[in-house]
Amino acid sequence: MSDDRAFVARLRATGGPSHDLLVLLDAHRVLTTDQLARATGTPVRTVRHRLDRLRTAGLVDAVRPGREAGSSPRHWWLRVAGARLVAGTAAAPGRQRPSGLHVAHAAAIAEVWLAVRDHGPSAGLALRRWWTDRAGWQEWENTRPGYGARLRRLTPDGAMLVDVDHDDVVGTAAAWVEVDLATMSQAVLREKVTRYLAYAFDQAWVGRWPHCPPLLLLTTTEARAATFIAAAGRQLAAARRDNLVHGGQAGRDIADALTLVVAACGLVRDPAAAVTDDPVWLLPGQAAARVSLAELLAGRIVAQARAQQHHDQADEDAARADRVDQLRAIRADTDQVTRLLGTAAGDLVAHWYPGDLPDLLDDDPPLADALLHWWADPDNPDQADRARRMLTDRHTTAWRRQAAQLLDAAEHGGDHPRLRAAATALTAGRLVDRHLVDQLRQPPEATWTQIQQAALEDYRTRRDDQVATVWSRMGWRARRHTNPTQLGDDHDREHLLVCDTCVIAYPRPDPTGPDWHAGEQCPHCHTGTPLPYEQRDQVPTLDDRLTTIHDRLIADRKATLPPA
Repeated sequence: MSDDRAFVARLRATGGPSHDLLVLLDAHRVLTTDQLARATGTPVRTVRHRLDRLRTAGLVDAVRPGREAGSSPRHWWLRVAGARLVAGTAAAPGRQRPSGLHVAHAAAIAEVWLAVRDHGPSAGLALRRWWTDRAGWQEWENTRPGYGARLRRLTPDGAMLVDVDHDDVVGTAAAWVEVDLATMSQAVLREKVTRYLAYAFDQAWVGRWPHCPPLLLLTTTEARAATFIAAAGRQLAAARRDNLVHGGQAGRDIADALTLVVAACGLVRDPAAAVTDDPVWLLPGQAAARVSLAELLAGRIVAQARAQQHHDQADEDAARADRVDQLRAIRADTDQVTRLLGTAAGDLVAHWYPGDLPDLLDDDPPLADALLHWWADPDNPDQADRARRMLTDRHTTAWRRQAAQLLDAAEHGGDHPRLRAAATALTAGRLVDRHLVDQLRQPPEATWTQIQQAALEDYRTRRDDQVATVWSRMGWRARRHTNPTQLGDDHDREHLLVCDTCVIAYPRPDPTGPDWHAGEQCPHCHTGTPLPYEQRDQVPTLDDRLTTIHDRLIADRKATLPPA
């Protein structure tokens, strides 16, 4: 085996410093001897020796752009065999003998990479990744209305990902890099901006980059950079006019993050100066203002963070609205809650006001979570048991609170229908509507006795007149077996109803009248059901109900006390 073949076999098997040079050339297409030395941290003399050895083996080749002799630096690239050794595939077309323009352009891109890598840390920029040429290209499907679905491609000269630490801004930023050696016309540069605008408009960067990467153009002179920026500014302004911003400050912040940022400088021959803290980058519409690269990238991090806060808030609001909608659905289906989780659970849910359900998410997150998890999987016994325990516990707590309020109102507020309605519900273990509890705190407009007298005032006059008429028409034999009191009692049983809650007796509505409705509630407490008048003695008194509530409240409190 010849020395060259043995050398190649050794590279393929064990790698080493010479193999590292091949990897760098594969990644950057063209590098000068000095660039390879800086990239590997190796003396130029040593690198030159290794490159000559690789060239002898037919793995690399070099050229001096514009001259083949003298002190001009050699520009190295992979030959077919070298590319196959590194990547396992044949080299791309053009690696046989690149043109002078291609060689100079590729070396200029590599110099930007080295500038960011070596000089960025002092300016608060730590290079994390760099993609050159095709490695940084990106394709996306344009689906804008009127365009149809078609594949588009972005072809930057380089793409970078850097960790930024500048003026209290810490984060990761991305940027596209375009290198212009004064070989592209302004029309070509404008077309590049158009493609980048389409990329930003379609938000093709989402999921790949931490924000919409700005476009950084390094060109030969400041005048050329200024001309490019002026044209780009007009393109960006036209794009903003076509995309109106809505939504107040949130909309403006989001639009700012989505907007393509374009910057340029005339330091392509000295990219290290473009990476320092000096404000050398021109921005559209800010001819008098300049920014440093760190300042520009930090601004993109801040803009994206602000937009992300709005997005996160919108997502949180949407998720919250969805949870509230689910709670409202549960509230509307209390029959199922009662059937699956018990009477106490159903009673508690039935007494939730729909407008208060959003507050439940903040006031009692464990209960809301338990209920929503059960609603999403009602057949899960663990979820059902958890929701049942928590709802029952909350029902007990609410009942105790309302019972104490009722007893206090009974002690200080006297007897009235609202008090009796609340006592009836609580005696049965049910909760009372909030508006009724609020009414208990207010002094009643009339006592139970006054309301009862008013309810029968006109009726008694009519009844007595009717009894007197009937009595006057009765013969003496009939009068011997009855009396006006009995006639009045019979008349009451026929024409009166009594509420099973507040025990107010009132005239039976005329079934043929326009205001009569079958099964309607008591007109005085608005909760009770009418009973035949003769069953009035079967309704528990207010004192009986208050005693029952008091005894249960005492028993519940004792049950919660720790053992002695």
